[in-house]
Formats: sequence, structure tokens, C-alpha cells
Amino acid sequence: MKSRVIHVTLLLLIATTAVSGEVKVEKDVSYGPHERNVFDIYWKTEYKNAPIVFTIHGGAFRTGSKGYCNADMQKLFLDKGCVVVSPNYRLLQKGASSIADCSIDCAMAVAWMQANATKYGADPKRIVSTGGSAGGYLSYVIAYRKKWGWPADAKYKPDRLNVIGWYGDSAYLSSRVMKYVDAKDPPAFMIYGEREHRATPAKLGHEMQKIFKSNGIWNRMVYVNKASHVPGKKVLISSRSRNKAVFEAFDQFLDMVCYGKGEPKDGDVITIGN
Repeated sequence: MKSRVIHVTLLLLIATTAVSGEVKVEKDVSYGPHERNVFDIYWKTEYKNAPIVFTIHGGAFRTGSKGYCNADMQKLFLDKGCVVVSPNYRLLQKGASSIADCSIDCAMAVAWMQANATKYGADPKRIVSTGGSAGGYLSYVIAYRKKWGWPADAKYKPDRLNVIGWYGDSAYLSSRVMKYVDAKDPPAFMIYGEREHRATPAKLGHEMQKIFKSNGIWNRMVYVNKASHVPGKKVLISSRSRNKAVFEAFDQFLDMVCYGKGEPKDGDVITIGN
């Protein structure tokens, strides 16, 4: 499948903290053999060695699309000088026989971007993985799984994925993948609501904090009172409703992992809402 390039004027996505310039979008870039092995890329013409942010959609591994990366999400990361990549992946009963297939697709997307980063003014060694719900699981696996059994038809098969930070919004985490973490792994930023989906209770975030702490890994969690599933869309991503404290904490997280600026306090829980 050939990709489509769309030129977006600066007025559509105004960068306030990063280098200004024309925003470009390349749609439906193929990273694998399946029809859903495509992603969209957003970047600026002035970028040189920019960090890369993957935004992975949720949907219980059965629904969803790369459209998850809406205008607010694009702007949030473009404002930080990052190249933004939003992938589709095979879904259960729609090309994927297991969650492992969803995971390997996302890993292949990262591997493709690592190999082709310079085309978009990006740094292949600075990748941040983000996602919500099932996408939180997939972005977590990308960040913390150490070895990949690449399929024969994978175009790129790196020894490791260069993920330097993970953000999960109501991330689903199984007991098996929670054991992936060890010392020197990427820092983590998590958001959970009080009234979560039964598969993503806030206790997962608290349990992960203990695991990160035991391995000496920087981490921070946001707990949103009275909020339901994926509250990060409201308290962080939306420019109209984001919480100032959460936005500032996440901004510090990005500064730390993407640019090595500062080392904000870790291990605590930011509680917001009534």
C-alpha cells in the first residue's frame, strides 16, 4: 500500500514550545504485510534528531484505529518537538489470532520507524511509547519486553527496540507482562480513574509503582477521583479540559525522557478530582 502525503498548514497545528515550521503528515505508511499494518506520521520540516512518540489505540484488541491520535494529541507532542506515529495493528478475529499478534505488529512498527527515522528528522534512539487501555498494554510491552521472535516476513528485525519512556492511560496489564521490568528500564507515567473498567483497576498502577520502585525506575501515577476508563483523554490530552498539575507533571516527564532535562520527583501519586 502506497502512503499518502498531506501538507498541513501551520495554522492547523500551532507549536508553542518547539521549533516552528510546516507540519507534514504522511498517511497509511506500510510497515508490514497485513492491510492493517499501516501508520500515520506527523512531523515538522525543521526537525533534526527529534524524539519519536508512538500513540497506540485501545479497543479491547478488537476495535479501534490510528484515528485515536486526534488533533489535541498531535499538538501535545508536536509542541514538544516530537515526531508522532499512530499505528493500526491486526485485531482479534480480524487478522490476529492472539494478543501476541497485536504486540508483534506494534513492535514491527517501531522497528520500521527506527530504520527510517532520519527521513522524518527523527532520532531512532529516542522513542516514547504511549497508549490507552489495550493500547496501554501494547505500548507497555514495546517498552519493557526484551526479546522479540520476529516473524519471517518482518522487514526489520532489530536486537532491541529503542524505547526510552512509557505512558499508559488506564493500561491493561497482565501478571505475565508486569514481570518484564528490570533495572535500567524506561521511566513510566500512568493515569487511572477511580471508576475503571474491571480489566483496568487502579490497583494495577499501584502494583506497577511497587515494581518500578523495587527496580529503581522513575515512575509517577495520576489517580483521578470519580473518573471512569481512560481519564487521560480528559485530564491530559484535551486542550479544553486538561488539569494543570497533570499537564505540568507530564511535560516534565517528556522533558526528562526526551531531552534529559531535570529529574522531577518520582514515586508519588497525583490525586485530582473531587
